[in-house]
Amino acid sequence: MNASTQVQPLVLYGATGHALSVRAQIERVFAARNHHIVAYIDDHHPGGELAGAPVVTFDEWQVRFREIPVIVTIGEPRARRALAERIEAAGGRFASMCGDWPSIAADFTYGEGSFTGGPNYIGPNVSIGRHVQIQPMTTLAHDARVGDYSTICTSNIAGWVLIGDEVFIGVGAAIVNGTASRPIQIGQGAVIYAGAVVTKSVPPGMKVAGNPARDVSLAAARRRRGTRPLTDPV
Repeated sequence: MNASTQVQPLVLYGATGHALSVRAQIERVFAARNHHIVAYIDDHHPGGELAGAPVVTFDEWQVRFREIPVIVTIGEPRARRALAERIEAAGGRFASMCGDWPSIAADFTYGEGSFTGGPNYIGPNVSIGRHVQIQPMTTLAHDARVGDYSTICTSNIAGWVLIGDEVFIGVGAAIVNGTASRPIQIGQGAVIYAGAVVTKSVPPGMKVAGNPARDVSLAAARRRRGTRPLTDPV
């Protein structure tokens, strides 16, 4: 059997609907790679099968499947980091599922364990880090960088955007107005809520929503209330 037809076993960490969505992309977008899902890891609800493959605990994975590459399907960035580090510490290894789409630039680079569905548009001079997830129907234009463990739901990200580690970008968000001399920067751990329109940089850890996007954290709400007059003007 030659390399093009040999079945490539794969384990998915996670056994929810999101894991099934990742599986569907693997079977369609990456069909030529001939991957076969042999197990799902789920410590909370192990046992039984999902789409014909067993759902196992982490300990059972170590005994039965540790030599098989893993993709961590959990959408929340910090949780995905924790699970990936757990796999790595146990001697596991990862698969990367990126790039098999004609609208993705030839110079696109990606780190270990990352996943991009399809269709997507990814422009020239774009790189993403380790264990990044990019959902289908996303535009990630030229000269963009995405840090490790970030999640980009179906969104439109223009050129000259620098996204830090562990960022979550919700469905329908848009990030625009970056330039070569002044790129938009999204700081580590920031959350861009669904539908937000971001036109300026977002500090680390900030949560923004709306059009234009603004800080929606509890502290920001308190600051806004503090600037209002104590009584209505006469």
